[in-house]
Amino acid sequence: MENSLLLHGRKAIITGASSGIGRAIAEQLAAQGASVALLARREERLRETAEKIEGNGGTAAVFPIDLRDFSTIPNCISKASDKLDGLDILINAAGVARQASLVDGDFDDWQTMMDVNVLALTAVTKEALRYFPSEGGHIVNISSMSGHRVPGKGGFYAPSKFAVRAITEGLRQELRQADNLTRVSSISPGFVDTELLDEYFATGAGGSKYDKIGYPILQPQEIADLVLHQLTMPKTAEVTDILVRPTGQKT
Repeated sequence: MENSLLLHGRKAIITGASSGIGRAIAEQLAAQGASVALLARREERLRETAEKIEGNGGTAAVFPIDLRDFSTIPNCISKASDKLDGLDILINAAGVARQASLVDGDFDDWQTMMDVNVLALTAVTKEALRYFPSEGGHIVNISSMSGHRVPGKGGFYAPSKFAVRAITEGLRQELRQADNLTRVSSISPGFVDTELLDEYFATGAGGSKYDKIGYPILQPQEIADLVLHQLTMPKTAEVTDILVRPTGQKT
């Protein structure tokens, strides 16, 4: 039975695994046989996720970390790799979204989005690659539709996601030039029903996402399903990016 699971024997790190898309991905990968290391700030939420995974017969380890503290990343990734006895999947799902305009936005908001969405993602990726097998693994970056076009209130969030898109392609090119066959993918969702979207609307002018979005939005599980699709493609195929938006989304 175990050998029939799509990710049997795979070993994955998932950042942002305490909620939303990251948690859904962690549960999906574990359900398909992968051992997962869960990284995020909120230890209690991580442990809840791990308990759910283990209760369903999966394997999960918890590594609380504030990714904005870059100096802690190398040790955390090393410990996660040791715990899993290797590493061949990295899911960069941690992210921050705030409505911080380019004209009068708060610098601290800009800095937080740059630190989490761009620098931490790059630092985690750099460290994780040290532990990937010689035959290569798979890296999936959770980006955004805002990395393909700038929405009206994109502010500094959109530039941070354009950077993720550039990092994804730049990394792919660097790896191929080094004859490293690690695949590098991204998923660029529109509105997804997560705490991150709550945070984004909370930093705007009044009202929740439910007041401002008049149609059904994506669910985290739908993004997790797409990640599984990318990970299980034949090794001769690399899905570079998937753009997915709610059917009712106009932008």
